Amino acid sequence: MSCKELIDSLKKAADERVRVMRQEAEQEAGAAKADVARRLEQRRGEARRKEAAAQRDANAQALSAANNRARGIRLSAEKELSARLQAAAVSSLPALRNTAYETAFGKMARELPALVWHTVRVNPGDVALAGTYFPGAEIVPDLGITGGMDASTKDGSIRVINTFEKRLERSWSDLLPLLIRDVYGEGSDGTPAAS
Repeated sequence: MSCKELIDSLKKAADERVRVMRQEAEQEAGAAKADVARRLEQRRGEARRKEAAAQRDANAQALSAANNRARGIRLSAEKELSARLQAAAVSSLPALRNTAYETAFGKMARELPALVWHTVRVNPGDVALAGTYFPGAEIVPDLGITGGMDASTKDGSIRVINTFEKRLERSWSDLLPLLIRDVYGEGSDGTPAAS
């Protein structure tokens, strides 16, 4: 083999080797690119999941804050409504004196224990009526009493308050939910009443 043939053969072999090396390098570069693209997509997916989770958390916190504010506003409104309803109930107590009040007063007087009452506080309009049910007791007019009586023994160890005001106060916790349901127009199960 001549020198020229040897050089051509070596050149051909080198060219083939360069081509194979280039092909292998391109395959490695393609694999590296694919690996980088896969990792990049994983990172993007993780970032999207983290962003979605952060958005869900932010939404949940905003919803919770809104619910808390709404609950606070509703409680405040119900407290105000309760105060107004109680004021309306107290202001309607004098109407109880209009119908068969003397009979109601007598029933209330008989509800007291059979004791010797020393002081009996009543509405100024009930002084004479109280004298018939509590003879011998000191009858004290009290503008703070709409109806009924506030009776105490001589030493003050026993006191019974059987007034319209006290009865309303005792029953208020039972009456308030019913009144609020009426105001909101709700049925007993909490659903809005049919119009």
